[in-house]
Amino acid sequence: MTRKRKKAEPTRPPEQFLELSEVLAYIGQVIARGMPGAVWVRAELASVTDRRHLYLDLVQLGEGGEIAKCRATVWARERFSLEGKFRQATGGTLTAGLKVLLFCQPEFHPQYGFSLNVLDVSPEYTLGDAALRLDTLRQTLVEEGVYGLNRLLPPPSDFARVAVIAPSGAAGLGDFRRETDALEAAGVVDFTYLEATFQGREASASLLRAAEAARELHEQTPLDALVVIRGGGAVTDLAWLNDLAFARALATFPAPVITGLGHARDDTLPDEVAQTRTDTPSKAAALIVRTVAGAAAQAQEDARTVRAAAASVLVEAQAGALWARDRVLNAAARQSDAARADVDALMRQALGLTPERTLARGYALVRDENGQPVTRAATVTAGQRLTLEWQDGRVGAVAGDASPTSAP
Repeated sequence: MTRKRKKAEPTRPPEQFLELSEVLAYIGQVIARGMPGAVWVRAELASVTDRRHLYLDLVQLGEGGEIAKCRATVWARERFSLEGKFRQATGGTLTAGLKVLLFCQPEFHPQYGFSLNVLDVSPEYTLGDAALRLDTLRQTLVEEGVYGLNRLLPPPSDFARVAVIAPSGAAGLGDFRRETDALEAAGVVDFTYLEATFQGREASASLLRAAEAARELHEQTPLDALVVIRGGGAVTDLAWLNDLAFARALATFPAPVITGLGHARDDTLPDEVAQTRTDTPSKAAALIVRTVAGAAAQAQEDARTVRAAAASVLVEAQAGALWARDRVLNAAARQSDAARADVDALMRQALGLTPERTLARGYALVRDENGQPVTRAATVTAGQRLTLEWQDGRVGAVAGDASPTSAP
């Protein structure tokens, strides 16, 4: 069974009440009595609006996940000295994302509500917070075993393919390209430029995307180096680069990382994990140009060395051939001389065996009736007429028994 609801009856207005202005004024009095002076307030700058005065949105995340929010104002009369103090210590200005320690006077205004009037700032706290955060991130990478991996890679001996992460349109990028565009125009080095946001809340995701894109390029065709550059900036601006995911991507990058972040005194995590750190984009470019020029000079020197070695081998070969030819000619001459001597000896021997010379030594020459020499007794028949010839004359004779006898 469904019950019918009763119609709401109008309530009687209270006989006593407060006006809104009275309530707000009362709240202002309570705050003034409860906090009679200024106090140091620690918070994070969620946003900063410049309208002659600085309007700040302060936030803080509580331990339970709750978020505290409050407006704060730097009035123009305090702004000059406050900003000068902060800039002198950090090199930068109050920007969103910074952890700050502000000396504030709480105030409740019936028209504008509750806010904090900023009277002073402690730059040391901001710097200390950045240093503490850097130390924490560094220790995390050390515990993961990746902090020094990229520094173990050997520096490039030459550059042919380079990826560059830089802010779009940054002055530092222009400085870099003034040095390196000539190399690309000549076809010596291929540069791929990857844009990224280097400060602000979008910096972390943007830098990581650029690093991942560079890794994809390396997987397609190996890079000689990954260069990370930006123009000079305040310490508070550079603090955005101290991002754990981006630093891990650089530390584990498979090619040498070179940084040129526009500062010399202050460390950033990318500088610490990079294989090579330079102070500015121009110096990073100069490193590449110098290395390429050195490699070209070395190649020319190697070519000269090879040509000289080849010429030396050719000269030695020619000298060896000449020596061998001379040796062959000398050997041939010696053989020719020996052969000539042998021929002379044979000639002398042959000349020594002429009939005249033989007769002169006491021998006699036997001829038959035709005047032909008789050299064997077996060819002589009995009664054959012979002629015996000596050196001084001839004597005729008739052969007797022609039976040959053995020589004793």
